[in-house]
Amino acid sequence: MLVLPLVLAACATPREACLSDVSRQGRVVDALIAQTRGNIARGYGIEEREELRTRRHLCRYRTDDGEIVRRFCDRTVAEDIRVPVTLDIEAEKVKLDQLLARRERMAGAEATARAQCVARYPS
Repeated sequence: MLVLPLVLAACATPREACLSDVSRQGRVVDALIAQTRGNIARGYGIEEREELRTRRHLCRYRTDDGEIVRRFCDRTVAEDIRVPVTLDIEAEKVKLDQLLARRERMAGAEATARAQCVARYPS
């Protein structure tokens, strides 16, 4: 799964790579804004956790005399689960205001950096 973004990034032109690098921090802040807005709208947060669970399935194995037989066996798997968590909604609203202000401040610097990418790597 992790290889695909690397392969696609290798296909990007220098201009596309530059523009992507410039907007990376903005995308992170945008994702945090969306998450915080969702938390406020729901009234609670959602946390992802990894839990180990045991799954029973049918296995094949070879006996000492070479016969292949089936039996049930257990396999431990890691599963990502989403769990509701309590939040201080007022603190979330303050956080949202701070993120929005930060995004607004970043917009000017991001526009300048994009213009530099376009100038450095014309079509």
